[in-house]
Amino acid sequence: MAHQKNQTLNVEVLIVGFENLTDYRIPLFLLLLIIYTLTCIENLLIIFLVCVNPRLHCPMYILIGNLFLCEFLYTTDLVPLILHHILLGRPTISHLGCSIQLSVSGAVTIVETLLLTLMSYDRYLAICKPLRYSVLIHNRLCFYLIIVSWFISLTFITATFYFVINLEFCGPLTIDHFFCDFTPYVSFACSDITPVVLIGLSVSITLTILPFVLIVLSYVFIIFTILRIQTSEGRKKAFSTCSSHLLVVTIYYTALFCLYVMPRSDQYLNVYKGLSFAYFSVTPMINPIIYTLRNQDIHKALQATLSKIKTVYC
Repeated sequence: MAHQKNQTLNVEVLIVGFENLTDYRIPLFLLLLIIYTLTCIENLLIIFLVCVNPRLHCPMYILIGNLFLCEFLYTTDLVPLILHHILLGRPTISHLGCSIQLSVSGAVTIVETLLLTLMSYDRYLAICKPLRYSVLIHNRLCFYLIIVSWFISLTFITATFYFVINLEFCGPLTIDHFFCDFTPYVSFACSDITPVVLIGLSVSITLTILPFVLIVLSYVFIIFTILRIQTSEGRKKAFSTCSSHLLVVTIYYTALFCLYVMPRSDQYLNVYKGLSFAYFSVTPMINPIIYTLRNQDIHKALQATLSKIKTVYC
């Protein structure tokens, strides 16, 4: 039994997502490397600013900082290994490595979904309950909610990892994707996959669909509140406080819907892979831009930090 288990752990998974792009291997490597570098710089910079600048020590920016931590972890879980595969031209990963990659990306995705839900609640309070905002949500409560989000995520993912790592595979594994994709990977197993499927279904319903419903309800109340504001200037100001979050949520759930509802047939495979590529590489790069492009608090925090650095070293 132990020997069979060790054999399963040592099973190699062949990742052939870039098989048809071998002629463009170097340009593709450089493009993805540039995107990944920019993504790391942007996300880590905002996390740093939220940590060191007192101006940003409030629920909204604490949530934004944690959201960008998730973006950084998600893209770092996938992109370095993809770059390695592109450069060496031998895209293989072990069963253990595949299980870890699935677990990390799954955990981060769950936390990101919960954070976006908390951010929509924060915007709901800021616009619909401004006088009670500081009572209903504050930094300590925000930290508690973030900890609970990570606990929920790790609980589900630990159970998923346990069942995935114990799957048995009977033959060679080839995934036509850029990384270990949950659905095709699990489908290769020749042992019972019912527990894994049930956990995946429960995660989809409770930690993806339910948060989406809560976000939609929050924005229904926000829109009604904004429409009741008498002046156009007031409506514009109120909408500007949640427009960035609304755009990020729209991109996030549109991508999730397309990726997990789209048929996996050969007819749509290239479209699916293209959307996946954009989701794990481009989205984490543009989200910080969306949040900071017109955000005066971030701009002032950056200027203050640069001034302090300049004072120290000049």
